[in-house]
Amino acid sequence: MSFNWGDYLSLANALLTKPNTPGPEEAAYRSAVSRAYYAAFCSARNFARDEEKFSLPQTAKAHQLVMTYFHSNQDPLRRKIGRNLRRLRDYRNRADYDDSLARPDAIAQASVALANQILEDLKIL
Repeated sequence: MSFNWGDYLSLANALLTKPNTPGPEEAAYRSAVSRAYYAAFCSARNFARDEEKFSLPQTAKAHQLVMTYFHSNQDPLRRKIGRNLRRLRDYRNRADYDDSLARPDAIAQASVALANQILEDLKIL
């Protein structure tokens, strides 16, 4: 059975709801950002690969290729998905790599909202 990448978004929402459970609050917020990104990225990747037959490598290059695939499309909704993926990846990189993160709660909320939007936009396509 194939993994439902949207389940990561459910986890991100749970981390936002109770950020002190099961661990430290900032770690929960950072994890929510990361899970929101992967929910959106993997869903977009699978849509491009499976529905539109876009060939992707199974390497880290796929992240940029998926963003570019959507962002460079003439369809406004696909461009929007590409822009939102780019913003979400920026948040994820900050959450995963920066030692100091101002307002991790706000970044987590913005990330979950962006991921929700991307998943909704993919359903429209």
